[in-house]
Amino acid sequence: MRVDVALVGATAVVAALLLLLSYTRLEKGYTGSYDCYRAVNGEALRVSSNLGNFTQYSSSRFRVTLYFSNGTTVTRGADLPRVQCYTYLATNDNRGVLVLVKVEG
Repeated sequence: MRVDVALVGATAVVAALLLLLSYTRLEKGYTGSYDCYRAVNGEALRVSSNLGNFTQYSSSRFRVTLYFSNGTTVTRGADLPRVQCYTYLATNDNRGVLVLVKVEG
């Protein structure tokens, strides 16, 4: 009888540790994804507010692509080996042309 109680107790402890370990791994993944999204969203807002100076844009962390309503596409920034997250932002330039801003990070 004591062996059964000891096995049940040990199993409960191991199960609790495994649950705790999986929770911490999931939390790190969620936090990393949120931080990436927040960073690319902030970069999209910065780019959309400075569309007139986009020819001088450079970044080692983000790749920005502008899709203009006349069919023109312009890409600047880093050549990323793997995209972790991305966002789109619709805006217009100072001439009233619709621009879709895509930021990858």
